Amino acid sequence: MARGNTVPVIGGGPAGMSCALWLRNYGLKPVLIEAEPALGGMARRSPYPSEGLLGRPGETARENAAAFARHIAQLPIDVRLGGRPLELHREADGRFHLEMAAADLPGAQAIDCAALVLATGTRFAGDEWLDGVANARLLMEQGRVHIGAPWAREPGPKAGSHVAVIGGGDNAFDVSRMLAEKGAQTTILMRSRSPRAQPFMVQRQREFESAGVARVLAGRTVKGLELVGQAALNLRLDDGSKLAADHVLLLLGYRPNSDASWLAGLNLERDGRGYFIVDGNKETSCRGMFAIGDVSDPVHPSIATAIAAGAMAAREIAKRTAA
Repeated sequence: MARGNTVPVIGGGPAGMSCALWLRNYGLKPVLIEAEPALGGMARRSPYPSEGLLGRPGETARENAAAFARHIAQLPIDVRLGGRPLELHREADGRFHLEMAAADLPGAQAIDCAALVLATGTRFAGDEWLDGVANARLLMEQGRVHIGAPWAREPGPKAGSHVAVIGGGDNAFDVSRMLAEKGAQTTILMRSRSPRAQPFMVQRQREFESAGVARVLAGRTVKGLELVGQAALNLRLDDGSKLAADHVLLLLGYRPNSDASWLAGLNLERDGRGYFIVDGNKETSCRGMFAIGDVSDPVHPSIATAIAAGAMAAREIAKRTAA
């Protein structure tokens, strides 16, 4: 059973790795718990350039994540890959008791600690859409419906293919533009009458609209999907019309990984979308429990802000430990 200055950090993306690094720098003992077989989180899946990270020009988010993971591997930090929390509760003395399993360790492992950090990140939204649109899940299994931006880059559609992009935010317009640059035709279908994307992203995409390889259908929703032979899909829209496409790409934003059953007993405050509410030190409504990175930052999610949040939480934990 781990005690003393041990601090579990649940989630091994950029935020979690940054927090573990700074906890170690402050003389504490981080335990970095990551469910996947490698560190990196969502960044590990992204083949897109990470243009906003100072000092790492020209790198993709995936390359950023790999560099961070190499840094952690050089340090004496306890990393539990394939790790997953099983139970978490607060003891009468205010400390936390965490039961977890790890891929390389037999049975359940117990950690008692005064502070704990949640860096569980986000996932691509789309489950509700798949459940509400006829044949959507079936066609996803057949490789015709895709969730999240990575597919558009790897492997992406063949030149000349028509991709129906569902969504009206930054990702929808940015990815639509990138697909058009690669030679695909795109149609953005969005439920709202006007884009939620930043104006400069809308403007960049409109250059391809002028060229006839991209368009936007506003105020439309998809009611069902139909496979036409072996080559194409028909999207049945709410106005009774149909749209032919080769692929459907869901870019509906993200959902925070804040709804795990092992967290339920602590009743952490969340906003209307499920993101953890934190104060200036990244502490949640439960004293001693911190939330960092995208799971608590719906406004400015990025690798840069995730790294900063990890350092901020570590500093606050270290100050309390020294007090």
